[in-house]
Amino acid sequence: MINDYSRSPLNGEKPETLVIFFHGYGSSAALMAQQVGDMLAPLLPNAKLRFPDGPIQLGWDKHSWFDIQDVVTNPDLQANKATVAPRAAAAAKEMNDYVTRVMAEDGFSEKQVIIAGFSQGGTMAYYTAMLRGADVAGVYTLSGGALENLEVTTAQPPAYLVAGGNEQQDYSGAPQADKTAALLRSKGFDAQSYIIPGQGHDITPKAMSLLADFAKAAARPAPDAAKAPPPRRATTPKIKPL
Repeated sequence: MINDYSRSPLNGEKPETLVIFFHGYGSSAALMAQQVGDMLAPLLPNAKLRFPDGPIQLGWDKHSWFDIQDVVTNPDLQANKATVAPRAAAAAKEMNDYVTRVMAEDGFSEKQVIIAGFSQGGTMAYYTAMLRGADVAGVYTLSGGALENLEVTTAQPPAYLVAGGNEQQDYSGAPQADKTAALLRSKGFDAQSYIIPGQGHDITPKAMSLLADFAKAAARPAPDAAKAPPPRRATTPKIKPL
């Protein structure tokens, strides 16, 4: 059973959107509930926020989604990507079981769910959403690694790939985000990348503002049965560069 922390909508009303945010390597749900929650909750006052712990415990309140200890110091980026991709894909099944469970607990449909994450959590969010078998409203990755190594997908959610302008490594940085978005678009996905000028490998207010904008554009509240509008496909927001 995946342990998690949650935050209810600030407006005190029934939530219209569910944002699930995966932490980075060696971090925790508790830390994300405070750090990300404090920045994101005011921007999405109608959203339920959930922050799960990775299933691998590295120490007291330090977690991981899948093993990466053998690749952390390896300078061969292509080898690292080839190693990480199948591990992330294998971990996605357990995480999709978690997503399905919390959707049922909170009464959300797929089109109300945003799966997001930072660093290793960004990788986990991406693989979870792309291997879900049904499209969630969107997937948001902040500095996620090994993303373009996912060759086969079972879902096609809108994707928003974000990284810092100071992250120039071709693994979890700006080149990775741009390349993955281009690859997804070539396969017919609705995908966009955004590089935050001057940002490093970090969770910042700007990154959370982009996540909030994406969630508002992509997720749709459950329609009133008596006034249900025609289905509408979510699209990633077109955000002008700074």
